[in-house]
Amino acid sequence: MRHIGFGKAGIAGTALLVLAGAGLAFAGPGMIRWFVDRPIAWNEHDDANVPALPEANHLQEVHATLTIRDNLANEADRILAAEGPLPAEDVNAVDEVPCSTWYCARNHLHPMSLEEIATGPPGSAPTPPFTIVKGKDEGAASGFQVVDAKGKKFMLKLDPRGHLGLQSGAEMIGYRLFHAAGYNVPGAFLVDIDRADLRLDPHATFKLLDIEKRPLTEARVATQLSGVAQLPGGRLRTVEVPWLRGQVLGSFDMLGVRPGDPNDRIPHERRRSLRASWVLFAWLSVLDAGSINTLDTYVEEGGRHFIRHYFFDFGCSFGSATAYAQGPQQDGEFLIEVGRSLAALFSFGLYQRPFQAREERQTWQTLDAEHPAVGYFPAEDFDPDSYRGNRRVPAHMRITAGDAYWGAKVVTAFTDGQVHAVVATARYSESDGAYVEHALRVRRDILGRRYLRAVAAIESPGMSPDGSQVCFDDLAIDRGYAGVLEARYLVEVSDGHGVRVAGYQQAAAGSHACVPIGGVGAGTGYRVVSIREQLAGGAGHPDTPIGKPARIHLRWRAGERRFVVVGLERDE
Repeated sequence: MRHIGFGKAGIAGTALLVLAGAGLAFAGPGMIRWFVDRPIAWNEHDDANVPALPEANHLQEVHATLTIRDNLANEADRILAAEGPLPAEDVNAVDEVPCSTWYCARNHLHPMSLEEIATGPPGSAPTPPFTIVKGKDEGAASGFQVVDAKGKKFMLKLDPRGHLGLQSGAEMIGYRLFHAAGYNVPGAFLVDIDRADLRLDPHATFKLLDIEKRPLTEARVATQLSGVAQLPGGRLRTVEVPWLRGQVLGSFDMLGVRPGDPNDRIPHERRRSLRASWVLFAWLSVLDAGSINTLDTYVEEGGRHFIRHYFFDFGCSFGSATAYAQGPQQDGEFLIEVGRSLAALFSFGLYQRPFQAREERQTWQTLDAEHPAVGYFPAEDFDPDSYRGNRRVPAHMRITAGDAYWGAKVVTAFTDGQVHAVVATARYSESDGAYVEHALRVRRDILGRRYLRAVAAIESPGMSPDGSQVCFDDLAIDRGYAGVLEARYLVEVSDGHGVRVAGYQQAAAGSHACVPIGGVGAGTGYRVVSIREQLAGGAGHPDTPIGKPARIHLRWRAGERRFVVVGLERDE
């Protein structure tokens, strides 16, 4: 396996190393991993110069092929291979995802101001009027490729009739939250315009059925606009997504690596940044997560050419199916459900899918009627274990407990004030805005209770001044997802060769704790402090009393005659 940071094969300092040269040692009958005592790697350094332009792909044009591959063929391979949990390869020695062309931590490591989080990705707002230069080839939203008065290119999208704010609000919020989380996204601007602000370039074209290129006419533009929502007085609410800089190379696959990119060394299904994105997609109830809504661009920065990786298109979030409001099945059913379909077939229709329950349909009808700008976006009834987008995404299907913990750490870092600031950018009605804000807070906290309790929430480990204890923060307690009185630490200390040095239990006394490491001498020069957390209310699930362990690794510094923390890892 490859990992980034000291003590794990991967980037050590500034170079990507294979296992044999990474300074990773094994010891004892259990082949315990030893971390090397060196600075933590916070940069993946995957932006080396790529002088030759890699070949573009056309994944966005093969939806059906990807659906069959990911829902059937790849799933069959994964299940028959009995893969089991596969450790992520884009993590450093403190179990964090370093900065890369895929992801660079923002809010959860460096809290953003309300202004920063509401502003979103860097960029300048478009200036009307807009010249339509092309019809929208992909996706379900009504819209056009346009050039504004300053010559800048944007994708202009509009809401479906009767649902003002349905996809424009989802776009505004989705882009900002993903950007604050650390992902690359192009951004979005909400602009209200008059019909006269839309002008047609005489050379504009569109693709009929995404195949045949034809001239885009005023009549076709008028037909599209007749089916969109309007503001009082006939104005149009648009969301404008800036065109990405660089040369577009198509989507990135959620499986394997991109041919022709020597910087792309970690299989995408082994990237935590991609696997754990499932938690954010679940938080926002995004239906169409996957390769079809990603883009790679070949950019130039600092005299180097390399590929940067983006997520885009959040119009299918909350209760939006982009061109219409979601049905009750659309956040709980993949497009292809072999097991459920067979159950329905062989039970002669007696088998009932989860969304067919009467209570589920009543909730859907109520939310869709009360909040047409939001649609079916349940709050208290949200269950992460039952959430499904419309396709199985190879990276998401391989998410581990450690990945989900990290994703929940990113999501729960968003404060109530930050959520309010982001929702305000969508300019919903007072009622709809209040509901979206409420639902995001409730769903965030459900994710926190589900995943921050499932693995010992150990963060920021360090040694006590006298060197006899290792101290840490308990993130689940700190963020209110576990109570001090219900938490108990089960501690096992070994010498790095599998020999037990100490073992004991200790009640939590707050969000910060210290536990003895057993003895003060060098011994083998190594300690592994394994901590499991017993929670009276269940570790992620009510029937699971003890969560998966986190392990703090210590090395002896002979010159200083003390142990120091050199690594943190979690069970997958």
